[in-house]
Amino acid sequence: MSSIYSVLASKVPTARTLAAPSSRTTLRTPRSFIQSRPQSTNPIRNLHQHPIRQAQIETEIPAQPSNPALSFPCLDKVELRSASLSQRSQRRDPSIKQSGPEPSYTAGAHETFHSSEPLLLDWGGVLPSFDIAFETWGSLNQDKSNAILLHTGLSASSHAHSTPENPQAGWWEKFIGPGGPLDTNKYFIICTNVLGGCYGSTGPSSVDPANKERYATSFPILTMEDMVRAQFRLLDNIGIEKLYASVGSSMGGMQSLAAAVLFPERVARVVSISGCARSHPYSIAMRHTQRQGMFP
Repeated sequence: MSSIYSVLASKVPTARTLAAPSSRTTLRTPRSFIQSRPQSTNPIRNLHQHPIRQAQIETEIPAQPSNPALSFPCLDKVELRSASLSQRSQRRDPSIKQSGPEPSYTAGAHETFHSSEPLLLDWGGVLPSFDIAFETWGSLNQDKSNAILLHTGLSASSHAHSTPENPQAGWWEKFIGPGGPLDTNKYFIICTNVLGGCYGSTGPSSVDPANKERYATSFPILTMEDMVRAQFRLLDNIGIEKLYASVGSSMGGMQSLAAAVLFPERVARVVSISGCARSHPYSIAMRHTQRQGMFP
């Protein structure tokens, strides 16, 4: 066995053998190799520094995104269908300017009611003060008994009908006016932008009087009842003790029901169009589907 180990040991090169000079090449230690490198005045070399070619100057390659754009063919089809419905509506009545089957939610000149009294909210929040944007049509009679409160849907402003200050058509232009369903020869119509809205009423973009900064995501959660209580602050300011009717559609229909529940002695009649006790995300999606199926 000792002879075998001696043979294997003779085959393994020693450190002295590696360091020995050779006629073909000379091996140096790492330290001697580093010391033998030529010193450069520029310690950092740009290995990819090449002269710019003429073709690169004349033709610039546009920057590409890190990831390819996502494709949503189903949404593209919806947009095309909405555009087609909009064109049909305009061909039928060129005076109506709208985007798709949705009505115009044009905002503009309006009146503003400011309440300096705090409003306690159902979910525990509080608004130290608030503004309500509103517009009116018709005339209030002497005993103030012909007022109709018109509630808006989720997306609408207070501009339900054109006014001298804002002559653009409102989202219920055909339903308000002399001889219309909401006859301005008989009734005094009031429409507000809901509390929490973005058309003049206090909402997330408003300034919190406590810290002088915008509410943004700190704006409290609202309920239908909160919105209605703010509206009745406006009615109190005008001096209207009892409504001839509370009218609304969609989310406005929910508010019209809430008004009758909260103030039964102050609401003589209720008109709730497509309203419900509560709403869910799927019902909003269903409404969008129904609008896409409408033909003018």
